[in-house]
Amino acid sequence: AASIETFHSGVPGVWPLKERQGQWLRRRRLDGALNRVPVGFYQKVWKILQKCHGLSIEGSVLPSSTTREMTPKEIKFAVVVETVLNRVPQPEYRQLLVEAILVLTLLAEAELDKMATVISVDQIVQQASRLFHQDQKELGAEEFLLQEDQSTGVCRLLYDSAPSGRFGSMTYLSRAVASYVQDYLPAGACNLQ
Repeated sequence: AASIETFHSGVPGVWPLKERQGQWLRRRRLDGALNRVPVGFYQKVWKILQKCHGLSIEGSVLPSSTTREMTPKEIKFAVVVETVLNRVPQPEYRQLLVEAILVLTLLAEAELDKMATVISVDQIVQQASRLFHQDQKELGAEEFLLQEDQSTGVCRLLYDSAPSGRFGSMTYLSRAVASYVQDYLPAGACNLQ
């Protein structure tokens, strides 16, 4: 029988990096390819559209006027959202965009002033990638790990990071969203930068 050291890194509770490498990238590719979104996603998108002029994804705009034409639970509304998301050819990038939109939808619950702008979800993901790259570089990550995806400009390692945790994708997406909308946050809101 193999010893526990064969499967374990020697540090309690920590599995070797090689065991986990590619896990989140595969999951994002699969979820993106199957157009998976969290439960209630479309209703949350509907609410954020009421706080801005629209969401821009890969040059396509999902306008806020859609909320006046359809209800949040209408299948037609979900189809409109999916039509915009399906223009993204890379499934893992699509999934990061979905994650960024989820962070944005948290603002719909906050006392956020209406933003007289179209929110560029691409810019938020790009900013999150830059923040992630910067932190990883400062921690001494090797350059080959920090290569960017040629088609999206996103750090490949970000695609393979878990959503939660200090270096999780949601941490960087939250920081990027906070930076993007800071002028619209209520006075006294905390700064995540």
